[in-house]
Amino acid sequence: MLLKCNLKEYLIKMDNRIKDLLNPSQWNSLRITLRIFEENLRRAQAWLDGKEEDGTLYQYKLVLSVENRKRAQRQIKIALDQIVKLSSLFEMQKENENPASLIRGQMSVSWADLHDSRTHKLSRYGKVHPELAKVLDSEVQHLSEIALNLAAIFGESEKEK
Repeated sequence: MLLKCNLKEYLIKMDNRIKDLLNPSQWNSLRITLRIFEENLRRAQAWLDGKEEDGTLYQYKLVLSVENRKRAQRQIKIALDQIVKLSSLFEMQKENENPASLIRGQMSVSWADLHDSRTHKLSRYGKVHPELAKVLDSEVQHLSEIALNLAAIFGESEKEK
């Protein structure tokens, strides 16, 4: 579970860095895995801290007993502390990332999903009412254009660095 001191002491005696136990691809894979896990832990912690989202078509509110909240918070703290330890041990530095590329990607996926929600595509799920296109297609087309425009706007972030 936790890192053993004898490994670190051994490597110090051998004049090696722990990072050298991994080749560059292995090191990068471990860093990415730990980063994604840390992001997920911090997202879970935000929900435990009372974060709520209330949209038009959805609402997120974590429902968890006080006992389970405390258990989850303890586990998250242990995991985050261990990530700090591992990142130090393997000489992993914090990287500043601009979420613009993440948003751009999400908008591109939304564009494709919206594009596939037009009447003729909905026929995959059964017979489509003849009047549906008049009500739906222009609205969905407009939303897909907005998603594509947002993807382009957030794509400009790369040029603004």
